[in-house]
Amino acid sequence: MIKSDKEEILIGLLSDTHVPQRTDDVPDVVIDDFKNRNVDYVFHMGDFTSYGVYKKLIDTFGRDKVVAVRGNMDFDSDLKQNLPEKLEFKIYNFNVLMLHGMGGPNIIIKRLIKKLDLLNSDYDIVIFGHTHRPVNEKQNGILFFNPGTTTPIDNRFTVVSSYGYLRISNEKVEPEIIYL
Repeated sequence: MIKSDKEEILIGLLSDTHVPQRTDDVPDVVIDDFKNRNVDYVFHMGDFTSYGVYKKLIDTFGRDKVVAVRGNMDFDSDLKQNLPEKLEFKIYNFNVLMLHGMGGPNIIIKRLIKKLDLLNSDYDIVIFGHTHRPVNEKQNGILFFNPGTTTPIDNRFTVVSSYGYLRISNEKVEPEIIYL
C-alpha cells in the first residue's frame, strides 16, 4: 500500500480532529507544517466526525497520499462508506497496523495488545488515536504511536494539542510528536 522509490519517507499524522464538534477546522499551522516539510503521506487515525476534513486532506495532498481509518465518532455515512476500521500494510521492512483504538489513555496499549493478540503478531508499528493524548513508546519490540489531537485544550478530553511525524527508511523509524 505504501510505496516509494525514495530512501526514506516522511508521514504526517493526525487523529481525533473532531470537526465541527470540538473545533472549526484542522489548524492551518498543522497543514502548513505538513506542506513545508513536504510530507510523502498524511495518515489520519479517525474521529474526523465530518467528511469535510477528509476531503480537505485529499484536496490538499492528493487522494493517493492520504491514508485513513474511521473512528468511533465517525457516524457520517460518507466516512463509513470510504474508510475501514483498520488497515494493515508494509512500509519498507516494517509491518504496520493502523486503527483508531479503544479504551482510556492509561489502558489503551494493554487493551490493544490483549484484544489484537499483538504479542503473537508480526507488527513492528501500531499507529492509533482515540485517547487525544500523544504516545511514542516501544513495548515488546512494537512501536506504539499516537499523534494525539489538534483540538483545543479543555483539560478533560484534551490536556495537550499535538500531531506527529514518522520518518521511515529500510533500517529505522524515527517518530516525532509536535506540540501546539
